[in-house]
Amino acid sequence: MQDFTEGNIAKQIIDFTLPIMLGNVLMSVYGIINLIWVGRLLGHKAVAAVAASLPIIMLMPAFLIGLGMATNVLIAQAFGRRDTAMLKKILSNSFFSSVLFCLLISLLGLLFRRQLLDWVHAPAEISEMALSYLTIMMAMMVFHFYINWMNGMLRGLGDATTVVKILILLAIFNVAFVPMFILGIGPLPPLGVAGAAWGTGMAAVLTCVIGYVYLLRFNPYINMRNWDYSLDWHIIREVFVIGVPASLQMIVISLAGVIIVALVNRYGTAVTAAFGIGVQVDMLATIPFMSISMAASTIAGQNLGAQKLERVFETLRTAVYFGLAIGLLCTAVLLIFPEQIGGIFLKASAENVQVLHLVRDYYRWIAFIFPCFAVIFAIQGVLRSAGDTMALLALSFVAMVMIRIPLAYGLAGPVGFKQDGIWMAMLSSSALAVGLNWLYYRKGPWKKKRLLGNPSPSASTK
Repeated sequence: MQDFTEGNIAKQIIDFTLPIMLGNVLMSVYGIINLIWVGRLLGHKAVAAVAASLPIIMLMPAFLIGLGMATNVLIAQAFGRRDTAMLKKILSNSFFSSVLFCLLISLLGLLFRRQLLDWVHAPAEISEMALSYLTIMMAMMVFHFYINWMNGMLRGLGDATTVVKILILLAIFNVAFVPMFILGIGPLPPLGVAGAAWGTGMAAVLTCVIGYVYLLRFNPYINMRNWDYSLDWHIIREVFVIGVPASLQMIVISLAGVIIVALVNRYGTAVTAAFGIGVQVDMLATIPFMSISMAASTIAGQNLGAQKLERVFETLRTAVYFGLAIGLLCTAVLLIFPEQIGGIFLKASAENVQVLHLVRDYYRWIAFIFPCFAVIFAIQGVLRSAGDTMALLALSFVAMVMIRIPLAYGLAGPVGFKQDGIWMAMLSSSALAVGLNWLYYRKGPWKKKRLLGNPSPSASTK
């Protein structure tokens, strides 16, 4: 655990971001390894099946991730003002309400999985493969939720190193299990695309059990016996007041992704496969910005709890500078090596050459999106630390729904740019989002928000 209310902020961002970044890389190993194994062992149609499922898989847990973000914000602020009694209440009230909600979301996803795939216009030739993959991922969601909740709790306490240890274990299990379930081993029959989901799910189950037992030895807050189980409606209210808009923001982004995938699918399996590869690479390239945002959110949250606003401003400035340096590097790499990167996912063959050319065309536009991400993610991390998630929801709705989707349909259809028009719209909407987020940061009321009320008697300040 680490106190960020004092000390050099630039050093703290670097020290805290690096393990968060490593942890996010390991989390992304899920999708990357799955897609590599699926592409290498089963071919590009199986890749398209997984790609068609991705927006739905990102959509369904959005509420749960939002509630986890709320827990992180509340824990960071309570820890910043050294309010142990409040921490114990936040842990119990947020965890059990979120678990119940997770089970509900999983059930809804399973009941309507076929309709969801129809909604994204999954091509008929891959729909059954996509359905089998999606079904298992939905059934295993509760285990992924617990890992996400636990990681958010630890980050709020300033502990990113333990998160990395847990995710290393998760990645090892994932690497081992996915090919086993795809190809079969011993009495286990080959499961194809569904095997990738089974391997990922079983890796999560084992990590939940081993991770909890491990943490019992080192972190007193993880032990459920130490929690305060008194029902606190103020905490539950704050979890949902912060978490629901954060969830809706993710749902808006995911729904925009679903609509974009549906539009991409109109241009054939090769374009869908190229987009699926691009999305996986983009998720990996976005990790530094997400990590800086998470670090900035925790650091700013602790300082808001300690009422040190100048350190919050300095946190944002430093996060933006670091993010821009990384964003320009991502742009250069993806412009120079698009086909080589795409070739990681597919075997060299005449059939796959078209897909690699489409990946190259994709990055002629999307490579320039990453400096935009640097600014957007940093600002949103600080705003989230204040619990101002309603503003983030509004900003995302404007950028993703009011700008990106109409522009994509217009450029791809009437203007006639086809899939290239979609890529143009994605870049343009992100550039406009930079201005919108910066304007709100400068003029918005986020600095005046108060989340936790009066400190508990146990709270202390330096």
